Amino acid sequence: MMQRVWALALVTCKEGIRDRSLYGIFLFALFVLGLNIAVAGFFMRDLGKVTVDMNLAALSFAGLLLVFFIAINLMAKDIDKKTIHLVLSKPFSRGEYIWGKYVGLLLVILFAQAVLLLFSCATIASVHAMYPNYFAGFSWLVFFVAVFFVYLQQALLCAIVVFFSAITSTSFITLIFSMASYIVGISLEEVVFYLRSQAATQEVVASAALQRTLEVVSWLVPNFAAFDLKLEAAHGLALDWTRLGVTCGYGVMYIVILLLLASLIFKRREFN
Repeated sequence: MMQRVWALALVTCKEGIRDRSLYGIFLFALFVLGLNIAVAGFFMRDLGKVTVDMNLAALSFAGLLLVFFIAINLMAKDIDKKTIHLVLSKPFSRGEYIWGKYVGLLLVILFAQAVLLLFSCATIASVHAMYPNYFAGFSWLVFFVAVFFVYLQQALLCAIVVFFSAITSTSFITLIFSMASYIVGISLEEVVFYLRSQAATQEVVASAALQRTLEVVSWLVPNFAAFDLKLEAAHGLALDWTRLGVTCGYGVMYIVILLLLASLIFKRREFN
């Protein structure tokens, strides 16, 4: 089973690397990283913080583009071009197909992020060499941990893409639902915090229906904001390893559940 999943993952990875959209995303991310060096001097007081924050933002945004423009297309291509019949005619179960595609998507994103991480490190090292006095609190360890959680966030988003791709044959619908899940997941924590803080001061009292709705949504949609460590990396704050372990387990749990559900749904789909 593992050999078949790995074989399909490698094929998916090769398709993703050959996608021309990947090179456009590379150029955009490299432009942002290069721009960081050019404009660094305008933020002298917070130069170190801005540099780290811009680098993590570039990696995160490039990852989102990879998921939304490459991962979704790779999942929809087999169904749109009817090659799904050829794949499933070979000794692959539908569950293995789902897991193989997912692992392949992870490899594509890992390859792209590894290349961008090299340029990101070079960017930070260059700015650090030019303005060493503004990086007193910077830690490479915290930065690399933040990068890992950026990748974990993208891995979770890939699982959502695979889940919706198993339900629908239309890549546009998969894109809409995946983007909606990300937007809700990245902002839900702030909305809940705002309502609770306003309720504590009795300025805004949320209705019981709204509170129940937010509670249900918080259980259904993963909290993408939990994977954002830009603040810790930019300010050189100490990491809470217990919290990071819980967050990592939380992400892995969501990924496994989504892929198991996708496998069950995909087994019951009929293809014309």
